[in-house]
Amino acid sequence: MIFSSFSNRKERTPNIMTMTTVDHNTNKLAKFLEYVLGRRPDEFGLIPDSQGYVKIKTLLQALHEDPEWRHVRQGQLNTLLLLERPAPIEIDGAMIRARLRDKLPALITPKQWPKLLYTCVRRRAYPIVLEKGLQSGGWPAILLSAEVTMAQRLGHRMDNDPVLLTVQVSQAQGAGIQFQQYGEHLFITDFIPVGNFSGPPLPKEKIGAADSKKPPLPKTPGSFFPDLAATDQHGAAPHQRPKRNEIEWKKDRRQARREKQRRGFG
Repeated sequence: MIFSSFSNRKERTPNIMTMTTVDHNTNKLAKFLEYVLGRRPDEFGLIPDSQGYVKIKTLLQALHEDPEWRHVRQGQLNTLLLLERPAPIEIDGAMIRARLRDKLPALITPKQWPKLLYTCVRRRAYPIVLEKGLQSGGWPAILLSAEVTMAQRLGHRMDNDPVLLTVQVSQAQGAGIQFQQYGEHLFITDFIPVGNFSGPPLPKEKIGAADSKKPPLPKTPGSFFPDLAATDQHGAAPHQRPKRNEIEWKKDRRQARREKQRRGFG
């Protein structure tokens, strides 16, 4: 009985440790999300809508950019709703927000503007942007940053190889473009016309390998020109020429016939 009681106590110990670890990780994630969604979403390239919501997909993209939070999945967000009381987050379909949002930054018009702002576009859309200007597309607004690293971070969320654009702020404002600042790291606008941003030149089109290997067309279409190098002096092609052994044999036979006639046997 003593051995049995000791075994039971030994089996319970890992379960207690596991529950302690889960509680610690859950609590750590809860505090982190309170900061990301309720205080400084701009640090993570996020701008909540008017009700404080961001897309869960976008939030996870932002979290996965940090190795410490790369393991977080939506299932763990759902777990917070069950284990934390009160829950630090609220989920509505594909959207998520902080429960407490009174410390969120507001959109402002700053007194001093940066000289340059940066944003990224999909590489496939870049030729159209150069022609028609930069538009928000399916996003609520164009997201920009005064930091190249933040702009590239946002760009990689939509394209593996985004194109970085540089916006001349004073020039764009002179053209009637209005910017607003969100937090310390983000700026937004609705449209930037051509001539107010710059980017790398478009790559030159390359000739396809198949086209470069095509033989040149004849100067006179429909005509056939024989390969003179492939014929002998009598105009016979190589496959029509007799073999050397056959020539020697016929020559010897003619000489034998002439010799026979000379001797009077013919």
